[in-house]
This record gives sequence, C-alpha cells and structure tokens, in this order.
Amino acid sequence: MPKRADLSDTFCPVGRSAELLGDRAVLLILRELFFGRGRFEAIVANAGLGPQLVSARLKRLVAEGVAERQAYQDHPPRYEYRLTAKGRDLFDVLYAMRGWAERWAYEAGETGGGPAMRYIHRTCGTDVGTATVCPGCGEVLRYGALKGEPSPALRAEQAAKASAGHPSRRREGQ
Repeated sequence: MPKRADLSDTFCPVGRSAELLGDRAVLLILRELFFGRGRFEAIVANAGLGPQLVSARLKRLVAEGVAERQAYQDHPPRYEYRLTAKGRDLFDVLYAMRGWAERWAYEAGETGGGPAMRYIHRTCGTDVGTATVCPGCGEVLRYGALKGEPSPALRAEQAAKASAGHPSRRREGQ
C-alpha cells in the first residue's frame, strides 16, 4: 500500500485537519469519547477496533492535545480518557458527519424506519433530527447539549457486539 502524504506542514486547513481526522480509528474513538466512554476496554469493545490500534490512537490524541489521560485507580493503575477543550470542539465535525450519514448512508428502512441515532435537546426535550440549531428553542447545538437514543437496529448491533465480547487482557491505557 502506498504511503500517505504527510500534510502536517501544509497551510491548507482541510489538509491539516485530515492529517488527524482522516484516520477511521481516530473518528471512532472520538465518537466513543463523545458518548462518555473513556475507559480503554469500553472504547475497544464499542469501536470494534483492536487494542493495539486503540492504544496507538489514544496516545496520538493525547499527544495532539485532543484528549487527556486521567487515573481513576491506583492499584493496579487504570486510566480513562477525556476530551480536552480542543477535543470537544470536534463535536461539530462528528455531528455534521452523522447528519450526512443519516441522510445519505442508509438504504430505506435499514435503521428501522427512523434515524440510526435520534438526538433529543437536553434543554427543551425537542427531537432535533439532523439540525444544528434546535427547532424547538432556537439554541445552537453544541457538545453536551444532546441526549442520544439509538434506533432498534443500532441497539441490536450494539448488543451483538457486547455479547460477542472482545477478549482483551491488556491494561487500560497501554
């Protein structure tokens, strides 16, 4: 496979962001962090990625200042990952990708007759669809403003992944 061009020194903002966000594993890990799943095993299980790949990408996200690693247990040492302000600012990017996918990435009826993920505005309780401004109260939708409700199809997929398990005995954060 040919080596990717390094875009870390370009002045093109799309190229610069693609250097980090052009990695599927990074996007899936960010999704997990946005849902509040910051423990290593939870990220591995829900993202469907191998532990070595998750470990490498988490190290990169920490090095880039997008996430931070925090201890939650001393013996044995255990860590969880949380988004920094820089990471939380990526919410709009992932939310836009979700909106595009809800409109274009599924066959009719594939998700059970509605969106794969339904979002409710925490402030007013309105189903926001794929809007970036709440249709109920007019508030701009930002990180933390939404509560997600998976469709029956997505719920079944998540349950199947959970029951299949991902036998990883690696320590969190390694």
